[in-house]
Amino acid sequence: MKTDIISTQLKGRNLESVQEENRSSVLRMLKKKNVCSRAEIATALGLKQATITNIINDFLTWGLVRETGFLSGSKGRRSIGVELRRNAFYVIGLRLRRNNFKIGLFDVCGENVFSIHQDYNKREGPRKVVELMRNSIQKVIRDNPDKTILAVGIAVPGPYFADKGVISSLTDFPGWEEISFRDEITKDINIPVVIDHDSNAGALAEWWLAPNEQISGTLVYIGAGDGIGAGILHDGVVFRGALGIAGEIGHMSIDKDGPICDCGNRGCLTNYVSTTYMTQRVNRSIQKYPETILKKDCSFEEFVNAVNHDDPLAMAVFRDVAHSLSVGLVNLICAYDPNEIIISDRISLLGEKLIVTLMEMLTEKAKQNYFGHVSLKLGSFARDSSYIGAAALAVDYCFGTPAIFNQT
Repeated sequence: MKTDIISTQLKGRNLESVQEENRSSVLRMLKKKNVCSRAEIATALGLKQATITNIINDFLTWGLVRETGFLSGSKGRRSIGVELRRNAFYVIGLRLRRNNFKIGLFDVCGENVFSIHQDYNKREGPRKVVELMRNSIQKVIRDNPDKTILAVGIAVPGPYFADKGVISSLTDFPGWEEISFRDEITKDINIPVVIDHDSNAGALAEWWLAPNEQISGTLVYIGAGDGIGAGILHDGVVFRGALGIAGEIGHMSIDKDGPICDCGNRGCLTNYVSTTYMTQRVNRSIQKYPETILKKDCSFEEFVNAVNHDDPLAMAVFRDVAHSLSVGLVNLICAYDPNEIIISDRISLLGEKLIVTLMEMLTEKAKQNYFGHVSLKLGSFARDSSYIGAAALAVDYCFGTPAIFNQT
């Protein structure tokens, strides 16, 4: 084991790999900055201007970038701006959920060209669902012969064991651990396919496709819907762990005497914070609150509306959920020391009231110097950031492998 660590640390890089890394850095900066000059890129990346000129010339030849005209520089100097060509290259994004999936075409900057929502029947089993997904991917490629589609990104519920390409389990949908998801979904698809946990995908969407210029720092993305997971990024790179399941905070225990989870542990966070838990809790408690506006078997959207109207039952459940989530946040802050935490997926429909309540509870649970530097906010893509994140997986792969854009 020690030999493996040393050999990894001393792994060398040849000239071609250094060139690809430089190209990748330029691409990522262009995505963050939208438009910038060759001189700005050279200064920001610490590279010689001749190196940047050669890279931009390659990108121009590939049709990946275009010049935008003169920009005003320091001391009255003018330089030519460069930007990515949005409509030159495309990727496919697909998000698998527990009852359906969503697939769409995106340009290389993450703009969604179109989307298709597809329900499926759980009783037909995982293999049938994977076949339906694979056929949908092939149809998007087949129906768009005029577009250069470079890669497919797929966001899946966890735990997803990236080293084996296997989805461990889906709540109320057994059998996924019995198939090799990666092998099944990539069969007969002739472009790269990138698969990751939907929270990792959501984190990448926030980093690369949201309107921000952040280029360093530690970001923790929390996606809470039917389940809950976290995507952890440092300087734009996902931390996946040894098996690829880092960030499975839904199976972090917050109560050693709590209910047994599907994973075998007790008191898992997902059993206290998921949207399913919220509506189930309403049903269990509704008889105690005759004044509530909520009805039995209410939807999560109806629950959110009740919270917005300060309904007594809805607020009791809301504060209980916020308390449990705040316990998870304290653990995450202590473990990863992030400068930014983003709350997203369906739970984000609770809006700023959730953020304010969480900050109040963090103040009660931890010293200010533990979390005072942390920015806590809602996601940039409303309720379906992991779908955008599926495209971000593909875009991130392409930006990390710039030669893929050379179609000559």
